[in-house]
Parts: sequence; C-alpha cells; structure tokens
Amino acid sequence: MSRVWFVTGTSKGIGLAIVRAALRNGDKVVAATRRQRRLDVPSQYCSKLLHLTLDVSDPDQAVYDKAAAAAVEQFGRIDVLVNNAGFGAITSFEESSKETIREVFETNFFGLMRVTRAVLPVMRAQRSGRIFNIASAGGYAAGPVAYHASKFAVTGFSTALAFEVAPFGISVVNVAPGMFRTGFYAPESWKTEPDIHIPDYDQCRWQNQFVQQARQYDQPGDPDKLADLLLEAAEAEHPPLHLPAGKDAVQALQAYCSGIEKDLSAWAQKASRTAFGD
Repeated sequence: MSRVWFVTGTSKGIGLAIVRAALRNGDKVVAATRRQRRLDVPSQYCSKLLHLTLDVSDPDQAVYDKAAAAAVEQFGRIDVLVNNAGFGAITSFEESSKETIREVFETNFFGLMRVTRAVLPVMRAQRSGRIFNIASAGGYAAGPVAYHASKFAVTGFSTALAFEVAPFGISVVNVAPGMFRTGFYAPESWKTEPDIHIPDYDQCRWQNQFVQQARQYDQPGDPDKLADLLLEAAEAEHPPLHLPAGKDAVQALQAYCSGIEKDLSAWAQKASRTAFGD
C-alpha cells in the first residue's frame, strides 16, 4: 500500500531527495517549501504531489494545522512526517546575539514541534504513523552552541515523544546526518559572522576554515542514498530511535556513547552513593 509523506524543507538538498525517492516508490507526497517556487520533480508525478508553502519559523500554529488539513483533504491521511527544514548558524555562543539564537531555535526546534503538533492528531486517529526528525550528527557532538544545541533539543524531543506516542502505533526516528553534499553548506545558507565581535575568539576562529572547506562541495554524504535509507526505515517493522546517516555520523554517535561510558565508569560508584542511607 502506498504511503502519504509530509516533508518540510523540500526546495533542495535532502528534502528534495526524499520527495523524489518517495514518489519513485509509488507514494504520495505533501512537499512544503518556505517560499512559493517550482519543485524540480518530473511532471509524471504531479497527481501524487501536493506542494504547499510553509515557513516553519512562523509562530502561528493555525498555519500548520491548515497545512495538515490540506494534506488530509488531498490524500486522506498522513503516514510519514519528515521534519527536515533547518537553518545553520556557526557563531560562538558569546558572539551570538539572542536574536540569532532564537532564530535558529525557531526554525530547527520550535518549528519542528509545531509541524508535529499539527500532524499528530491525524496519526493518532489512524493509530499509525512514522515521524522522522532530521536532527544532525551535531546533535550528539560539541560544536557551535546555537546550531548544535538546537539539534540536541531535537534529539531530546524525539526521544521523549517516542515514549508518548508509542501507544498509538506511532514511531519516532531521530535522523542524524553527517556532512552531505547539499546547498545547506553554501555561504548564503550559513550565518558565520559574529553578532558581537570578541577579539579573544580571533585566535580560534575555526569557522573560517570550515566555510572554506564547505565551499568545495565535496562532502561525503549522498542525499539520494539518505533518502533511500529513510524509505527503508519507513518500511521497517521496528525502526531505530536513533539513526545516524553517513560514516562520519556513525563515528560521531559512537564517540558520544563512548564519552558517556567513560564518565559512567569513572563516577558510577560515587553517583550511586547519593541515596538515603548510603
């Protein structure tokens, strides 16, 4: 049976790759983009595609509810939600204004929550559904605070939400891509200039080198293969809660787990002695 996908951030990159893969698979797709623009999708799939304009930084929940209602009106259900829309800022915490941090969280975290809030009633009524939250390998690793903290938040949200919605037959997968070859790393897509210049950080401004390397457009990840991975996870009887994508992402999650194990090994006995009577 074909599925109905609802995907955000589909104008390019990973989002567009997921839309194309789902359509090739015979599924129907609701593709949301921030601005009204033509999607690069073969015309033969037009009858299976609903293109919506949805800015996930919009604070009005009614906008998201309307989008979910349009999806149900067109295709009757929503089987798979992919929260893919995202925004990058790689400025140091002290050099990031509260406005920049709020902008990153509004798109990467609160927008993702608003889309999920709109779709969950549909899936709950169906007693089935699969939610893919596109976090990042950065959601398990140190890095620029605004972006990485927003992805850590997505990882935490996915973990907690999975527990709440499991009784309704809904699964949540926290997808953690590494570096993928998309327009996400184009200079215009990343905020790199500090809002508040602090000279001390001039000695360790690693962002400049990162941006220069990113402009070479040679990231190891293939968006089409990531899309195929999500198709496989959508069909799996028992999908993973944490799904790294790319060898670099696998390594990042392994390092994160190893770090936790190291801390536990060193402090487990002392931490266990905090109970009454010990």
